[in-house]
Amino acid sequence: MKMTNQTKSWFSSIAMNSNSIFYKSFKEIQHWVYILVKTWLPGLVRQLRYNFPDRIVMEDIILPYFASRSEFKKILFVGCDWYTKHYQTYFKGKEYWTIEIDKEQSKYGAKNHINDGIQNLGKYVENNYFDLIIFNGVFGWGVNTKEDTETSFQQCFQYLREEGILVFGWNDIPDAKPFPVLEECGNLQKFDSYFFPPLSTAQYLTPETAMRHTFNFYIKPVATAK
Repeated sequence: MKMTNQTKSWFSSIAMNSNSIFYKSFKEIQHWVYILVKTWLPGLVRQLRYNFPDRIVMEDIILPYFASRSEFKKILFVGCDWYTKHYQTYFKGKEYWTIEIDKEQSKYGAKNHINDGIQNLGKYVENNYFDLIIFNGVFGWGVNTKEDTETSFQQCFQYLREEGILVFGWNDIPDAKPFPVLEECGNLQKFDSYFFPPLSTAQYLTPETAMRHTFNFYIKPVATAK
């Protein structure tokens, strides 16, 4: 069942205040719904998802595309929650990692899970390790300062292989965008834009989202000899 625009607007107003008691209670209810379904109706777990356009783009277009490509063998997904738990099933037979700073969310992580911030990725892997990093819904929702943002994308750049892909999902509204990240983040600008075939673009604004959720696709360029 699709959510109405009124419901989406109501949820967005809650999401804008992630420190509120109501929001935290809402998240707790979501958690227990997930546990009950996982316990009594495990076959439905994968069907549990946010029925928002941006999440549908992620689950029906972005993840299947990269999962189908043999060159993407080592994948890192930044951040995890109950609705991302099943993402590892897209990448069966591949090396799928998650990283999440909130220890409570670790139960939704992959077998290869890092309980830390993306800013510290270098403590756990070697340079040029990943083929794909998906950094979605983190900027403005945990990674908020310019310093943390610069460090996060520096880590993404350092630990992606040459011609590895970065998927950056973010909300293009003032309340969820701490600063003009595309224009002012130097480490993000080290990447080249990547034309994402299924969407025929390197930047995709998801239609019908109050948060103006946008996906930017980047590729790490091949280093030139000095």
